[in-house]
Amino acid sequence: MKKLYIFCLSLGMAWCMVGKVAAQDDAVALKAQSVYNHYPLNLFLLNPAATGVHGTSQLLFNFRNQWAGFDGSPKVLTFGIDGSPARNMGLGAMIYNENYGVANRFLGQVNYSYHFQTNEDVKMSLGLSGAYIQYNLDNKAITDPLHQGPDPVINRAVDGEKFFAADLGFYSVIKDKYRIGFSIPHLVQTRLDDANITGVADDKGDKPVSLTAFLGAIWRLPEYRLILEPSVGLRKISDAPFGTDINLLAKLLEERLFVGFTYSFNPSWHRIGMLAGIKVDRLGIFYSYDQSYLDFQQFNSGSHEITLSFDLHKKHAPPAAEPLDMEKMPAEGEPGQAEPMEKKL
Repeated sequence: MKKLYIFCLSLGMAWCMVGKVAAQDDAVALKAQSVYNHYPLNLFLLNPAATGVHGTSQLLFNFRNQWAGFDGSPKVLTFGIDGSPARNMGLGAMIYNENYGVANRFLGQVNYSYHFQTNEDVKMSLGLSGAYIQYNLDNKAITDPLHQGPDPVINRAVDGEKFFAADLGFYSVIKDKYRIGFSIPHLVQTRLDDANITGVADDKGDKPVSLTAFLGAIWRLPEYRLILEPSVGLRKISDAPFGTDINLLAKLLEERLFVGFTYSFNPSWHRIGMLAGIKVDRLGIFYSYDQSYLDFQQFNSGSHEITLSFDLHKKHAPPAAEPLDMEKMPAEGEPGQAEPMEKKL
């Protein structure tokens, strides 16, 4: 009985997370945002203003298996590109597909950002993204033996519901040491199919505003060949409880080895995640594991996430100055030595 209760509870949570396509609150569903453990490495996934801020172009592949081992658990596949085709501009794109039981969500998004400086120490960026989003149920929702008789809500959900949404973001780097950014997911939203397809008129009242924020620092310790990047992620997605992420990312050996830790919490749950990765030349491979501290955790083996990244062009550092060798300096009068000023006079 306990397992059945937890299953029903988790199924209800899943229904909300993937968009409530069989429910009648599309405005809330549209504001549900993707969950990534690796976002401190790829901020453009959550904030369009962070697109192209590194001055390089990068291909990204991300796969997340949440609550692994539980039948019908969420599986998310993301393919993205992040680049800077011009000095003051960033362009990016993302394709996102999520499957959770019989529920599906597809997103295709394009990011644009404009970069500028107020002075030598402060770099800023404004970003805008536009996305096509579709929610639908598999045909299994109709053919399932538990489904009895025609249900117009489920039948329409199988056909899918389509939306257009726009995000707005801001990002800033101060003294190449501090980072701050925020984004408003789905600030503008409109339905692309029949607005009354679920049989319920659109909600004309005030809709909850969603917000994500990022605060971080960069501590460089060259004597240890180490860079530490502590950060805090904040998110308020629609009617969901306020959530906080505390992250610590360590980059070792000239940014070839990565180790990270994340502690996430809100009023109803908390989870811990660990990250490890390597970067060889242009190729990066990152893996993380996290688990939540809920009763439901005993029915799954945690969540796994893997990211593959490839730099389309490598950002070269300026060559280091060679130390001055006094023994190799030509003696006075030898070729290659300038004449003393006194002799010229």
